Amino acid sequence: MLKKIVLSVTAVGLLFAMSGRDVMQKQKDLQSTDSEQTNELMILIDEDGTKEVRDVRIKKKKNIHDLTNNLIVFIKPAEIDGTALLNREISKDSENQYLYLPSLKKLQRIAQGSKKNYFMGTDFTYEDLSADKLDNYHYKILKEETIQNSKHDKPEKCYVVEAVATSAYFPKTSYGKKILWITENHFYTKKIEFYDKNGKLIKYEGSWDFINPEGTIYRPKKVKIINKKEHHKTFVKVEDIKINKPIKDKIFTQRYLLNEEHMINE
Repeated sequence: MLKKIVLSVTAVGLLFAMSGRDVMQKQKDLQSTDSEQTNELMILIDEDGTKEVRDVRIKKKKNIHDLTNNLIVFIKPAEIDGTALLNREISKDSENQYLYLPSLKKLQRIAQGSKKNYFMGTDFTYEDLSADKLDNYHYKILKEETIQNSKHDKPEKCYVVEAVATSAYFPKTSYGKKILWITENHFYTKKIEFYDKNGKLIKYEGSWDFINPEGTIYRPKKVKIINKKEHHKTFVKVEDIKINKPIKDKIFTQRYLLNEEHMINE
């Protein structure tokens, strides 16, 4: 009996050899890039099965201050061509988001209170598309678990990490907590569950078909979000990805959008 207890304690010790914060920090260290460019096919699926297909182009870049800017542009269908979201990280504690609507020819700044809203009919909120900051959450490893996100996905062993919003961040976020499945071999995120402030599951996101474009960096080619609250789904297929390739700084400016230069494929 004593031997079993010792083995059990040893197993728990090994499980928590890394803290939840350690896992998230290592993920950030291994998966961060200086720049990224992706072309994506996005399929939105309503409760009745109606589908809407969109082509999306995304560019992201760190500046000299290690702050991240990104630009999301819809290409198709024609009625939303040129609609864009610009995220500019101003400091490690704040960022500005701007929505450009070609029909209005103007930029609309996204207020903090509006970041809980869903972006352009997808299951991504404006908050989801903001730069995630480690200090906004307290982390704890709940367990280890082997999961797969589709029948074509390979099972992988993951740290299951609970991320609970800090008291300072709690009033600003839509989520009371998230639970993340981080693979133990390469430290990429395989699954996320999003919970409201009452602990009720809102949606979950699963990723699979990962590729290794460079070094320690892994990115999924397929992502699905199932929104339990809204009875809606978003499926993303990454058709092209470039890592750490040059991107012009002017792309992440308000002027670039107002001049509609983003509607030209550079």
